[in-house]
This record gives sequence, structure tokens and C-alpha cells, in this order.
Amino acid sequence: MGYSVKIRQHDISDCGVACLASISAYYGLKLPLAKLRIFSNTGKNGTTIKGVVEAAKKFGFDAQGFSGRKSSLYKVPKPTILHLQKSDGLLHFIVLYKIHNGLLHIMDPLDGNMHRIKMEELLAEWSGKLITLSPGNEFVKGISGTPVLERLFKIITSNRKSLFNALLLSILYLTTAFSITIFIKQIIDSIIPDGNAVMLNTFAVGMLAVFLMSFFLSWMRSVLLLKTGTATDKRLIGEYIRHMVTLPQQFFDLRTTGEITSRVSDAFKIRSLVTETLIGIVISLSTLIISLAVMLVISPNLAFVAILCVPVYYIIYITYDTYNKRVHRKIMEQGSRFESSLIELVRSQKALKYFSNEEFAAGRTIGNLSELCDTFFKSGRFGTGAGGAAEFVSRVLTVLILWLGGRSMMAGEITLGELVSFFTIISLFSSPLSELIGINSVIREGMVAADRLFEIMELDPEPLSEGITPDLSAPECLSLSGIRFSYPDRPTLFTEMNMELKRGKITALSGESGSGKSTVVSLILRMHQAQNGTIMLNDININHINLRHWRSSVSVVPQNPELYDATILENIAPGEEDPDIERILRLCEELNILNFIAALPSGFETKTGENGT
Repeated sequence: MGYSVKIRQHDISDCGVACLASISAYYGLKLPLAKLRIFSNTGKNGTTIKGVVEAAKKFGFDAQGFSGRKSSLYKVPKPTILHLQKSDGLLHFIVLYKIHNGLLHIMDPLDGNMHRIKMEELLAEWSGKLITLSPGNEFVKGISGTPVLERLFKIITSNRKSLFNALLLSILYLTTAFSITIFIKQIIDSIIPDGNAVMLNTFAVGMLAVFLMSFFLSWMRSVLLLKTGTATDKRLIGEYIRHMVTLPQQFFDLRTTGEITSRVSDAFKIRSLVTETLIGIVISLSTLIISLAVMLVISPNLAFVAILCVPVYYIIYITYDTYNKRVHRKIMEQGSRFESSLIELVRSQKALKYFSNEEFAAGRTIGNLSELCDTFFKSGRFGTGAGGAAEFVSRVLTVLILWLGGRSMMAGEITLGELVSFFTIISLFSSPLSELIGINSVIREGMVAADRLFEIMELDPEPLSEGITPDLSAPECLSLSGIRFSYPDRPTLFTEMNMELKRGKITALSGESGSGKSTVVSLILRMHQAQNGTIMLNDININHINLRHWRSSVSVVPQNPELYDATILENIAPGEEDPDIERILRLCEELNILNFIAALPSGFETKTGENGT
């Protein structure tokens, strides 16, 4: 076995590719789900058995789909992918790893965990279809892309100076907190019994100075982390946006808007993990070690009582961690689904009003919101319970220290000052333990977010800078020969299409809606690639031409034009710092729109508004 086979789907449509990733990891090849989605043509409604088989073959597997019966489950090589039809009508994929003692050991990508179920449970949902996979001659073990932990480490090292300074300030702040216990012990055990008013005044001023210093250190650390966090947000989100716009059109065709935009929220979680959580863990552990050392010096017996509480905190942590594994990715999936439905609701308002479907659409969106809120509530309820349990253990520890410490003081084993100091340190000891319980959810959320964001960053962009740059100012002929094309999981649109577009002639394409008129333009612009055939400009295959150079030479007026939310001038000459105003005026005059623009409130500087409305 290679890597962990427990793979959880990132979105509701990912179950098929998650199963493929699980089996691939079993044989020693770790693959990101986003890349598998591209190769399997996983769309907004999921993937097909054919899509999973084709993706598996591209990574060196011998894969094939079958129809089987109960007896087939014992005979097929394992692991194997099973196709289910759930009781709610949804289609789903799982991985069968083995059958032992009458129980089927499966990996369900819905929660990314292994389960043991009875044969009757499976047969109630199994559609009878399965996919067998085994490594072929071209299969190669390894990791496709950069591991998540390696990417996180790069973020940490790029901010190492700021993070080190923040850590140093945190340690200094921690030192001031522990120094207060020394002041308290000296005041109670020495200064007050001796009646030394001068020394009492001096210590009081000293404590105020320490408090002031701790405030200043805390403020400096917060500002530094805020600056580092802002820079990390800018870098992560900026890199994602730059990478996203270079991805092929297929990436956008196969995903909802909510799935794509939700990765921005993932970047914020990664920043929180790197700039806040990791430092918090180091500080909490440092506080535990230092406070334990001081407690051992004051009273080994009382320190032993405090140590006995650590396993209890650990049990709380493990219980909470196990629950978090199941719930946090579900929250992200439901959040993405709600965001997509909300965007769809806003965009389709006009159509909804035409057919009086407002209540139906709103109800569906609110239904997605209800699912998300219910999951939030369950997660929060369990988290509150775990936090409450940790707080209860802290209170019990406090009572034990007061009780046993009081007995030790009465027996003359420790002084009153030592007891009070020990009591003060107990809060420093138990507080980080409680924080580690809560910090687990942030770690889990951050790692899931990192996995979701970085797998998109691993996708190959369009080859915008590759290819030749011929003179395209006066082409003679653009010819399409033997073009065969179909969209994923749809009937073939073109089987043997041939067409010539000659210079100086206007060619009109006519046909019913969905016949492929816009697809022809998409193929010419290389937004999609034909399965067979060639597109030639004169004697040059357009696939050999630099893509950016090619698209800048082809003009398209789309069926539904979308304008930037910018000025009219910026829409006419996007990205140009010093546009040719005379040429723009001349073009507007030729198109007979100059008077229209001049009549607008700010002329060419008029904002178009969202979508040009």
C-alpha cells in the first residue's frame, strides 16, 4: 500500500474521482482531485463510469466497467469501485477494499473514512455496476504536483522573519506573565510579614511596569501578525486569481461559480493557520513546559496532580478531532452549494419574475442555507461541549490544587506565597490545554482549505506564451478539416465538419439553437480542442501559433456581451494606460455611437455598472 486511501470528496460531484484517487494512492500514486476532474470530465452533476475509466487509463491503469451480481463482489480483484443509487435518488461511488467475515470493508468519499457494512446494506443501494482497476505497464508511482505540507512550508519560510519576530514577542510576553508569580510570592512571604512598606511600594511600581510592558509587547505582536496576515492574503488570493484566469475553459465549464469563488475564503483560512494557529500552538506548548517546570520547583506533589489531568484533556482532544474529520469538509461543501444557489438566484431574477417562480427559487436557496446552518449548529454544539468539558476539568484541577495545597501549607510543606503563586501558574497551565482543544478545528479547517485551494493551483494553465508568432495582418484562408467534437457526456456535435473562411468574404452560419454555431467560434479561438481534425490558417496549424498572439488577432462579438464594471473608455481599451483617443473617437463615429456616449452623464468616463447595466 502507498499513501493514505482515506480520500474525502471536496465537492458534492467529486465522489467518483475521490474513489479513483483512493485506489491510485493504494498503489502508490497520489493524485489531486482537481486534476482527476479534468481528465474524467467531472461536471456540475458529477461524473460517469466512462469518465472514471478514461481518467484511470490516462494515469496508467488498466480499467474497465462491468455489470455484476452479488457473487461478482467476491471474485473481482480489489480494490474496486462500486456504483450506488442512494435511497434519495442520488448516484454515488464507493471503493470496496475487501470482504472479511461477511463484512465489506469500504471507503466512502462522503466522509473519507473506512466503514464495515453488511452485504444486505450494500445490495440495497448497489446499481450492479462496478469498475475494476489495476496498474498497467505505464503506471508510475509518486506524487502528482506539490504536496500541501510543502506549499504551507514555503508560505511559512517566506514569512519567517515576521513569524520569528512575532514568536519572540510572544515569548517575551509570556516571560512577563510568569514574572508576576515571583512578585506575588515575594510580597506575601517576605515583604508583608516584614512590614517593609518601601519595598512594597517598589514592587507595586515594578508590577505596573511589567503590566505596561506586557501590553506593549502584545500590541506589537498583534500589529506584526496583522501585517503578515494581510500580506499573506494578498499573495495567496492574488496568485489564485492570476492562475485561475489562465486555466482552460473546461475548468469553468465543469464547475459552478460558487465552487470557484469559495477558494478565496479558503485562502483566509490558510492565512489564519499560518500566522495565528501555528504560533498559538508553539506558545501554548511553551507555556505548558515552562509552567510545569515552575510548578515542579514549587511543589512536585501538586505538579503531579496537574500532570494527571493531561490525559483527560487528550481524550477530549481525540474525541473532538474525530468528530471534526467528519463535519468540516461537509460544511465547506454545503457552503459552496449555498453560495452557488444564491448567485444563481440573483442572476436569474428576471426569468423568475417572468414565470412567477420566485418562491420556488428562494425556497431552494433557503433549503441549502438550512442544511448549512444545521451542520454549523451540530459542529458548534459539539465544539461547545468539548470546550465546556475542558473548562470543567480546569475547574476541578483548581479545586484540587486549593484543597491539596491548603493541606500542604498547613503541614508546613509550602508557604502561603508559594501556594498563591502555584495557583496563579495553574491558570497558565490549564489555559493552553483548553486552547489546544479549540485550536484543533482551526487546524482541520486550514488543512482542508489548503487542500482545496492548492489542488486548483496544480492545474496546468493554457500555454499562452508558447508557439510561433507569424504575421496575421492579412490571412488568405482559415480552413477547418475533418473536425470531430463533442462536449463531455453529450452526443457528438460534429463528426466530419469541413469549412473554409476566405479573405474578403462574409460567411454566415445558420442553424437551430444548439447546433454548434458558437462551438465553431470556440474551436477557432482554441477555447476547446477538437477530438479529431485540424484548423489551418493558410498553411499553418493554429495550434502551433502563440495562443495570446492568436486570440489578440481574432475579434468576436459574443451572443451575450458582458462588460467590465468600469468606465466606457476602459471597456473599449482594456488594460491600455495611454489609449489612442483619436482612434477611439474615429471608431465610435464610424459605429454611430459617439453621440450616444457623449449624451451620458460623464461621457467616456461613465461607469457601466455590473454586467454593463
